Amino acid sequence: MSADKEFDTKIPSDINTDSGFLSGPIDRLDSEDLGPPSDTVKSEVCEENTDSGLDLCTHFSSFGISDVHTPTAEPLRPSDKQATQTSQDLPVRVLFQQDEDGDTQLHIAAVHGCQQSVGILIKLCPDKSWLNIQNDYRHTALHLAVMGDFPEITRMLVLAGASLALRDVCGRTPVHIAAENKAVDCLKALLAPSIEQPHRRLSAILNQKDYNGQTCVHTAATAGHIKTLRTLVYYGADINAREGLAGWTALHIAARRGDVRLAQYLLEQCAGVVKNARDCGGRTPRRLAKRTKAERLFANVHADSDSETDDDDDDYDSEGENLFERLKDNPSLSTINVA
Repeated sequence: MSADKEFDTKIPSDINTDSGFLSGPIDRLDSEDLGPPSDTVKSEVCEENTDSGLDLCTHFSSFGISDVHTPTAEPLRPSDKQATQTSQDLPVRVLFQQDEDGDTQLHIAAVHGCQQSVGILIKLCPDKSWLNIQNDYRHTALHLAVMGDFPEITRMLVLAGASLALRDVCGRTPVHIAAENKAVDCLKALLAPSIEQPHRRLSAILNQKDYNGQTCVHTAATAGHIKTLRTLVYYGADINAREGLAGWTALHIAARRGDVRLAQYLLEQCAGVVKNARDCGGRTPRRLAKRTKAERLFANVHADSDSETDDDDDDYDSEGENLFERLKDNPSLSTINVA
């Protein structure tokens, strides 16, 4: 939104970088952590002035949140839209028009946590594709609901048909943002199955990479949040996925950061973790953990491959460090002759 407006709907992005919630425990390790969101989640009602110039709660007070349903109409072709456009359609179309920043009333309501307004807009939305309109940062209303940590609004949008796969300018999906912000309740709101889709295929979304080559697992590992990582693994995220820059897994990231709690969880409690995976440089997590607080955890982790041993790892690291020392002491060795 522009600077002369009262509220800013944009939450800056770090450039570096389905029906109800689960009713029972989903992980024997920590059933409370993965249970339904608490009753104290954010669900503020809309303010009287939300920068839109329209008081949705007043003009459409006859609609309730319980009336929210999934739009059934498929996106209309241009000819169909022209044929069906009537004078009664115009007020609805105004609500979904984009301002100079690309925001619609749904973006504004979602980022401010206006649950009632979001419900009204979903009820009035004649075309499901309108729920996925992206602003200038390529954020959808679902992105903004997750950024604001509003699980109730997140769930409403998911049930209404909002896409989980759309990317923002950094390549992040709403799942990436939930993992980055440690928003576990929003993460469950995004991924929990619904009556209409009890067995959704989430692997493509969970293993989708942002423009830095990271999946949501890498984002959660970088944030060092075990609850988030456990939730992602429960819903089917690949814990051994390699990010696109250095080829690190979540365990590599935990080892490099010296994150004792996260490394211990991955080594001892998370089934299926490859403990001696090698990155693009041939380094194992045990190697990356050297001289960090997590080094002791990897003392008993040995290579289990016939072709690669711990000695190979140590020899490789030793050669690499010796080369680095030689280049540092003799700058002339690093000079490239381009003649």
